[in-house]
Amino acid sequence: MQYRPLKQLCGLIATAAVALVLIGCNGKTGPAGANGTNGTNGTNGTNGTNGTNATITVNAAQLTPEQWSQLTLKGSVTSASVVNGKPVVNFTVTDGVGTPIVGLGFTSKTASALVPSYANMSFSIAKLVPGTNGSPSKWVSYIVTTMPTSTTAVAATRPSTDNTGTLVDNGNGSYKYTFYRDITAIQTTLDGLTYTAPSAKADLGDVTYQAALTHRVTVQLSGNARGTGSNTADGSNSGVAGVPVLTPGNLWYDFVPSTGLAVTAANEQRNIVDTSSCNTCHTKFNGFHGSTRINAEYCVVCHTDQRKFGFAEATTTATGYDATAGQRKIGGMAVGDFPAFIHRLHAGEELKKDGYNYAGILFNETTYPQDLRNCSKCHTASIAATPQGDNWNTKPSRMACGACHDNIDWAAGTNHGGGAQTSDLNCTGCHGAAGIKLNHIPVSPMNPAFATGAYTNGSYLAGDRNNLPPGAIKIDYDLKSVTLDATRHPVFTFKFKQTLNGTTSDVVFNTFAAGTVTEMMNNFVGSPSVYMAFAVPQDGIAAPADVNATASAYIKKVWNGTATGTGAGTLTGPDASGYYTLTMTGVAIPANATMLRGGIGYTYNKNSQSLTQTNVPNLGSTSFAYDPVTMLGGFSVPAPNKFMTVAGSTARRNIVDTAKCNDCHKNLGVFTASAYHAGERNNAESCHFCHNPNQTSSAWSANASTFLHGIHGAGKRTVPFNWHAPTPTDTFAKVTYPAILNNCEACHVPGSYDFSNSANAAAIPNMLFSTVGKGTYNSDPTTNPTGYFSLSPYVVADNVTNYGTGPSYNAATGVLTQDVAKTNLVSSPITAACASCHDSSTAVAHFRGNGGSFYETRANALLKVEQCMVCHGSGRTADIKAVHMNFR
Repeated sequence: MQYRPLKQLCGLIATAAVALVLIGCNGKTGPAGANGTNGTNGTNGTNGTNGTNATITVNAAQLTPEQWSQLTLKGSVTSASVVNGKPVVNFTVTDGVGTPIVGLGFTSKTASALVPSYANMSFSIAKLVPGTNGSPSKWVSYIVTTMPTSTTAVAATRPSTDNTGTLVDNGNGSYKYTFYRDITAIQTTLDGLTYTAPSAKADLGDVTYQAALTHRVTVQLSGNARGTGSNTADGSNSGVAGVPVLTPGNLWYDFVPSTGLAVTAANEQRNIVDTSSCNTCHTKFNGFHGSTRINAEYCVVCHTDQRKFGFAEATTTATGYDATAGQRKIGGMAVGDFPAFIHRLHAGEELKKDGYNYAGILFNETTYPQDLRNCSKCHTASIAATPQGDNWNTKPSRMACGACHDNIDWAAGTNHGGGAQTSDLNCTGCHGAAGIKLNHIPVSPMNPAFATGAYTNGSYLAGDRNNLPPGAIKIDYDLKSVTLDATRHPVFTFKFKQTLNGTTSDVVFNTFAAGTVTEMMNNFVGSPSVYMAFAVPQDGIAAPADVNATASAYIKKVWNGTATGTGAGTLTGPDASGYYTLTMTGVAIPANATMLRGGIGYTYNKNSQSLTQTNVPNLGSTSFAYDPVTMLGGFSVPAPNKFMTVAGSTARRNIVDTAKCNDCHKNLGVFTASAYHAGERNNAESCHFCHNPNQTSSAWSANASTFLHGIHGAGKRTVPFNWHAPTPTDTFAKVTYPAILNNCEACHVPGSYDFSNSANAAAIPNMLFSTVGKGTYNSDPTTNPTGYFSLSPYVVADNVTNYGTGPSYNAATGVLTQDVAKTNLVSSPITAACASCHDSSTAVAHFRGNGGSFYETRANALLKVEQCMVCHGSGRTADIKAVHMNFR
């Protein structure tokens, strides 16, 4: 029996019986007694009242500047009305994950202000005026008067915003804002003002309140954190740099004031372009108005024809306009009107006139990554968000069309077949929706660089495989399998599929007959090729992570029996399912080859002509006639290349996605005046077949990872990227990139560019060095007049200094050779990619100081090891993804 402490015993002494037991009993414990009878259960108590669930909110007034800088503002307008002349907007605001945000009503009031203004909100409203005389509808903003102060009276202005009204914060993420301005009195106010040229009241249009029309109200949620920049109670500068919100919010809502109801299909609407369409190329609107206006649907209420107010007609020159003076009004129309502004901006280098300068935006310098005639890239009625998306062909106007076709003088009729036009009345009557569509089918002649020499030339290319001239046939390749036979010859099983007028069928090849049947398909010349790409040991790496060997065969020559050497082969079929089998008998893939891939497509040189249709009718004045003697003409609809990894071989790591490329390019290889490889090499994932680390030209690396970064990163570079420059002044350095450059995932698949997935991480020690210099170079324009300007500045181009030879694979022998001395110049793998954008002397020194090689001899480079991932690896101090994907 346990003895309890004296202190506990003393606490029990008042109970005598218990005390006696504790002190006097030293016997053994007796048997347990019988269980007593259970007592009666007590009565259950009544249930308590249920508590109310607490609403979780984010209080913007309590956020630190750092928290504000990571905030995403989203929301929606729930209703709108006009009460006593003042628009009233009810809306909700949440963060990026849907949590309601309260406390956004920060206000500032300067000494001269009549009333406070809301620092992180602004509002606008416009009416949609139906078109007359053939013109399309247009937005007209009511907010065209300034806010008076204690020292300045109200004045007319270009479309602006209202943020001095009354805000009610309901405490649950919902708000109600009443405009300061009485929009029913705006026209009267304008009528009572005095105007001095070039300001003209007529340029603001008719802003009479029309309650029965469609109206759009907008809400902008943006700005700096409270207490930073000038977001202070008195509007003075805080002395602390402004801290902007991470992602601003743009809200909009269409309604009819006379009914108070949201707009339906029965009302006039103007939803022509959706921001999601823009962002397939732009990622997001970044940099406009301080990156606070990020939706096209918002932009249109300010970018109206009223933006010409206060400006005179543009000053012209012999070739265009006076760039110094700039232009805000051309032909009496506002340059900043959204359709005109966006069309001119995207037309860029295609504009006929020069000297454009709209508020510092130089339209002529903009480059566009696809055929400009792909109107449906931005405009289409096929999506619910843009029911008026086909207005580009159903409701054309002088303003919109003349922005691209900018050499037309509508008043004089110059460069317009229909003569002078004083209204839009005849646009549809003369052109018709079908005619406009036909004339905007993107068809381009082959790149002028192919006009001579070994490449296909003279044929026309389709810029959009789904928007073709009448009679054009779309071809697709169905690649069923790629294998190796017992003697390691590549074996391809495939068929062609053709689509005409919406009907798709398998292609059955003709039977060759010398002198009579010389083409595989009726009304076509040429064919694609089959291609093998793989890696063989190099630089001490048994299984390189990059391709360095290829072999190919031209299908037409195999079909007609003229293929020889490494391009020799046999063709059988079709089988019961329509497939043909081609065996490349001219090559045997080495036993030590790894990462085997086979594909179909790729052909584009003159001796092995790409598949070209010869019977497409003329498109207007464009003739697609084919000349069999010169091999000029015809029409090509490049089929997407198809490839696959040979069964049993390890697949190459995935790095880019063609679909991502085509978000901007529509069809890789085919766009206005810039078609490359005749559009026949159009699969980003297989560009490395040829553009591998051993390829170089003009002392630049022709490795895909290197030159593609160099092209797209032109605006970031400090050394002009002049690889393949056609003239001393026309280089890749002029390329403008439409998206956010450090958004690596605009092109790359996640986990590839930062080596965070296992396949890409495993590739690091086995990636090959990029060859950048071999042989001699000549920078003398008298002896090298067509190539001196494309040479890299990183080599000595005296036509004497010899950088040796680089690695070269011989498909006939299956052997890769390279010079023993390894004097060719290389850049190490990660350095080569990074230096294509980050090419400053400081950056290059950083690469070299951490084991990287930049234009060093291969012999020296192989003695070093890049240490990039020590700091830039996933989760490290300067994680590649973290430092690139932090864009606003």
